[in-house]
Amino acid sequence: MSSRTGRRRTARVQAMRVVILSDVGSARGGAERIALLMATLLVKRGLTVDFIVGDITPDDPDGALGIRFHVIGVEPIHPASTMKALLPALYHFRVLKFVSKFIGETDTPWTVYHLHSWSKALSPSVFSALRPVQSRVFVHIHDFFVTCPNGNYFNFQSNANCGQRALTLNCMRTACSKRNSLDKAWRTIRGFVVRHVQRGDAFRLMLIHERMRSAIEAEKAGAIRSLQTHRNPSEPLRSEPVDAAGQNGFIFVGRLSLEKGPDLACEAARLAGVELTVVGEGEMRAALERRYPQVRFVGWKSRSEIGELFGSARALLVSSRAPEPHSLACVEALRCGLPVIIAESAYLAPELVALGCALSTNVLDHEQFASVLARAGYDDSLVAQMSQRAITASRYIAPTPEEWIDRILNEYADALLSDLADTRQP
Repeated sequence: MSSRTGRRRTARVQAMRVVILSDVGSARGGAERIALLMATLLVKRGLTVDFIVGDITPDDPDGALGIRFHVIGVEPIHPASTMKALLPALYHFRVLKFVSKFIGETDTPWTVYHLHSWSKALSPSVFSALRPVQSRVFVHIHDFFVTCPNGNYFNFQSNANCGQRALTLNCMRTACSKRNSLDKAWRTIRGFVVRHVQRGDAFRLMLIHERMRSAIEAEKAGAIRSLQTHRNPSEPLRSEPVDAAGQNGFIFVGRLSLEKGPDLACEAARLAGVELTVVGEGEMRAALERRYPQVRFVGWKSRSEIGELFGSARALLVSSRAPEPHSLACVEALRCGLPVIIAESAYLAPELVALGCALSTNVLDHEQFASVLARAGYDDSLVAQMSQRAITASRYIAPTPEEWIDRILNEYADALLSDLADTRQP
């Protein structure tokens, strides 16, 4: 890079303004946590940050974080949503009007837009609203909803990975939704809406794992302005490493929904006869509490509280049915010296096993999962060894927050410089 280009990039970064968009502003999932972390880090760097959310009052009621929140106030979809609620979610005109008006009134040549999540509240209409500034839009790919109706290329009826191209005739014929045929039909319609509203657009995409690239490129060939991978950052949730081998119980952290597999973790713990603490909320909680009275359910917890719970755990369970691109809880556990028992379908699984800080298993096979859990329950030497390797291994698989935001800022600066050069061309 020339010194002149370097000076121009620095000037762009100093003058930069960032608008983050997310379904919600509350840290109730990995995508939302990353969006809030990004906003907080950008503010600390002295940037102006506007944060547009579809629903839920943000986790900053007093403005202590320095982020300017803008709440649209639309109802997010959830498992109990009626058809009346689902229809607007196909294309929410209120979101379109709000975001379009916001851009029209506040946009500047040095404003960057970063979309994190849209499938629960913002709807595909957010892509239409962002079209006028698409050269400065980054879309964070936390899942596959931009291409797959199910969001994960997984068939919940057959408990197997889906080999279909999204929205083909075979895809539409396949009963793969985790609920029913009406849910699949709605998801398929939304998939076509997403494809239609993005036709002719070319956004900058950010993946959270390299293995996502092939599916995205196959489905969106010619409709990508840039495609980069930035793994989710992580940092320890506690000041002292976990004494994993000295603990008895295991822990699950995540949304209590079918794709995350909390039921698989509970069943494996029951069969193995080990203690399990489940951290999180979701539509499956009530049924799981009835079926597994021996499991401890504690609901959502803050990061510091999760760190405390890690201190009394032997290993974290990552039991997702669908392939997990990059489990934030997994990397945070490793940063604390807590070993991981992870689904073999997870993108991180081969790396973690090779680094000696995790055991992988077919979580869909109850007996196999329970066998691995039982082994980790009695083999103190194995757990101690994995625990010792965990912190070092975590540095290889995920950046620190500061490293991560530095790379993001470089992406922003390149986009602004490129956009500026394009506008100057005759």
